[in-house]
Amino acid sequence: MIRHPYRAKRRTLLTGAAGAATLGAAAACGDDGPAGTADDPIEISFEWWGDDVRAGLYTEAIELFQQKNEGITVQTNFADFPAYWEGLTSRMASRDLPDVFQMDYSRLRQFGSNGLLLPLEGVVDTSDYREGFLETAQLDGELIAVPISGNTLSLIYRSDWFEEHGIPTPEPGQSWDDYKATIAELTPALGEGKWGGGDWCGQYHFMELWLRQQGGSFYTEDGTALNFEPAQLAEWWQLADDLHADGLVPPVETTIEWTTGGIPQDLLGSEIGWDNFMANYSPSVAEFGGTLALAAPPTLDPSNLGLYLKPGMQLVISATSEYTEEGAKLVDFLQSDPEAIAILGTNRGIPATNTGMENVEVDEYAQAVLDYEASVEQYLTTPPPAPPAATGAIEVKFAELYQQVQYAEMTPDEAAELFFTEAETLFAAEQ
Repeated sequence: MIRHPYRAKRRTLLTGAAGAATLGAAAACGDDGPAGTADDPIEISFEWWGDDVRAGLYTEAIELFQQKNEGITVQTNFADFPAYWEGLTSRMASRDLPDVFQMDYSRLRQFGSNGLLLPLEGVVDTSDYREGFLETAQLDGELIAVPISGNTLSLIYRSDWFEEHGIPTPEPGQSWDDYKATIAELTPALGEGKWGGGDWCGQYHFMELWLRQQGGSFYTEDGTALNFEPAQLAEWWQLADDLHADGLVPPVETTIEWTTGGIPQDLLGSEIGWDNFMANYSPSVAEFGGTLALAAPPTLDPSNLGLYLKPGMQLVISATSEYTEEGAKLVDFLQSDPEAIAILGTNRGIPATNTGMENVEVDEYAQAVLDYEASVEQYLTTPPPAPPAATGAIEVKFAELYQQVQYAEMTPDEAAELFFTEAETLFAAEQ
């Protein structure tokens, strides 16, 4: 008995390890009772991005959900971050979306502005979220998501390498030049095949940080255009030129071959990144006998670090779902059931609900994130509005063009001009 016209397609559209966490696929669908009973359960779909570790945790939590809601089975899918969004974006036109799925803040407007996300006020329980978190789940004043966790940008660094080579602990207010000097000192000390830091210029979130430190922003307030000049982008894309010229950061020919980050491979001494990466990186680093720590990222202005608390990820319900009540039960369960929270832990970041904070086991890595966020709390400012619908494509184009700069196929000025042309086309396509 197939209750949803798109249900059969969903099993094949996500790539990678997507089918590995399937639950309830073999559930009988007979006519022995009304829909929503143990004999004839309602099936809803749930998809997320992540690795096999996250899949195992979600699988365990959803098994518990099914035990406590025996009239509902959950069909699950997952993929790594790029494949996940490639799959979902290709399914937007046909409105073939999961009943419940993980949302990234940068894609919220892309899906929400098209009427693809269900308004959640009065549908899910919003009474237990930590202060300020629900603001980032709204679009044009309407709640269309709930945050799973929160994070902010940081400098993730190998504290053992810094200590071993006499490099001081980074303090809030360090400049970009200070950070480059750290890399220049650490790379030679580490020896061949390891570097003190990586090239940060290919990630648009980091340029957004740099712009915010100047009182600017990546997008205009209404999300209809870029809010900086091509010359600024060309400048940004040249910030690491001297480090590359001196071999102090890994070349693109090396990083293009990496299947995971340089820090968990014991190859990088530091990188700018979201603070919740700490929990994912630390076990691998520990296997190499190393330790990680968090510090504030470099800044142009010691009084303005450009930081804000961003939802690490969010949960949404598709507006096309036939089973919104059952989807809401799953959302509330994942956010507020003490046993589910204990299972999921801090894999997805520090929980956004008070119940989550009370029931999650805060290990040393999560505690490091909490301590870091407390240390930069005075610098946190208002988050930017939800990014425009074209953000996903713009982010990809940003990285692609910078890679052409790295390969010397284009100058920074040429690539910046082309980026603005491409971005204008992408904005127009989303209107």
